[in-house]
Amino acid sequence: MYKFSLSTPGTMLLCEEHNNSCVAAALDMRTVVTFSSFLPADGRNFIEINFSSIQLHVKIPLNQYYKSFSKENDVKIPLKQYIKSLSKNRGFVFLPAILHEKVKNFITSMTDYDGIYEPNNQAHKLSLEAFFFLLASISIQKEIIIKSSFIVELSSKLPIGEGLGSSSSFVVCLTACFLRWYLLEKRKFRDTFKSKDLQHIMKYANDCEKFVYNSSNIIDIVISTYGMIKVFEEKSQIYNFFDISSMKILLVSSNVSQSIEQSNGNESERASQLSKTMEMKVKEHLPCFIDFVLNSMETISKTFIRTLRRIDEKTYSLKQMGIVEINSIHLINYYKKLMDLIHINQGLLRALGTSHPNLDIICTIARDFSLGGKIATRSGGKYAFILLLPNSSDELIQDLIKIFESHNFPAKIVSVNCSGVRFE
Repeated sequence: MYKFSLSTPGTMLLCEEHNNSCVAAALDMRTVVTFSSFLPADGRNFIEINFSSIQLHVKIPLNQYYKSFSKENDVKIPLKQYIKSLSKNRGFVFLPAILHEKVKNFITSMTDYDGIYEPNNQAHKLSLEAFFFLLASISIQKEIIIKSSFIVELSSKLPIGEGLGSSSSFVVCLTACFLRWYLLEKRKFRDTFKSKDLQHIMKYANDCEKFVYNSSNIIDIVISTYGMIKVFEEKSQIYNFFDISSMKILLVSSNVSQSIEQSNGNESERASQLSKTMEMKVKEHLPCFIDFVLNSMETISKTFIRTLRRIDEKTYSLKQMGIVEINSIHLINYYKKLMDLIHINQGLLRALGTSHPNLDIICTIARDFSLGGKIATRSGGKYAFILLLPNSSDELIQDLIKIFESHNFPAKIVSVNCSGVRFE
């Protein structure tokens, strides 16, 4: 009946004050979902889930799903009668907390399935919880009556559990998938989501993060949904940049072993706690120094935002004149200023003790090439990014990659400031 694909980006921090405001950007390492539904069959209808990034692949009878999530789940009757009962009970809604408990009970008792699912694998467990939480939330509230088999295939280029927004990208991608399915069922054919659709995606995704992952990654959810570069203060979005062109970066792994579990779990909460612990230790011994560093970070952050605004305004002005070339000397100078600010921001993070020595080495190498680099995630992550100039030559970039690889720091060219939820 229907077949479509959607994708969502990851999230990266360009600049940050310590536990206050930040500049976040959409990272063009995308999570992709492909949805396929089929005509009702007389045989056994099913739900098939294939998340290749974590080697999760299960196929369960559709009847088993209905028995757990319909209002009359204690009565064993044929699937057709379940569908009729759902039609009569329109408007019936589970509260998110109650629904999550039903989802957990369903997965724990799930025995009639084919494929690969490891109950003790946290990534498998949380991914299934997120899938059925979102499917049930949207299908019940939007009154979708699932009458036939469907397959959801999902993969991601994001490293899982490394602070680059993998869990939010995953959740937003699934939410967008089920919402588009609902729109197609209602015969609403669109080339892109409307503003109200994106608001619904945000709401469902935030509920899933809160109840399934026990976290509140609102910044990552906003970026995965809307994309671009945005300024946040106390986790509230306060400013957008609409005209800045896509930027190229080098994303470099420091190969620092992580205590973070390889799951789609609570990335930002763990990193935030690590930052607070480190700050308390430093404050205990050097209170005046820590105040100086934090004040300096605030100044750098404000200057960084002002510079982005100048780039945004200048790019808009050039577009109005029909100029799309981003190598303008005026823009290049602004980008060089951004690199200097990124370099200083990293130095301040290092002064706080929140940067691993490997990350410091990466950023020092970048500075040797007159570029700026810093930690790509909230404090505690293992990735650094190097901002590349619009006119950085391929030769320079390849030389830099070779040097990083000689230190066992894998590096790849990635774009930031990309689109959010996107139809493929």
